[in-house]
Amino acid sequence: MKKEVKQEMEVLTARETEVLKHIANGYSNTEIGKKLQISHRTVDSHRTNIRNKLGVHNLAQMIKYALKEGIVD
Repeated sequence: MKKEVKQEMEVLTARETEVLKHIANGYSNTEIGKKLQISHRTVDSHRTNIRNKLGVHNLAQMIKYALKEGIVD
């Protein structure tokens, strides 16, 4: 299973990984947008793309993935 997860991680862009890190740290779309100097709608698009690419369906699964992959501690 670990191998499969690594392949999925390679699919995320650097920006998506950055957004995922902020999501896992509890920031809202608006807060992430301000930090990255992008609109909250763009953050929402990244969030949707991350969910689709990782095959997860909710925030808890996204956070679990970020923790498992060492994106956040």
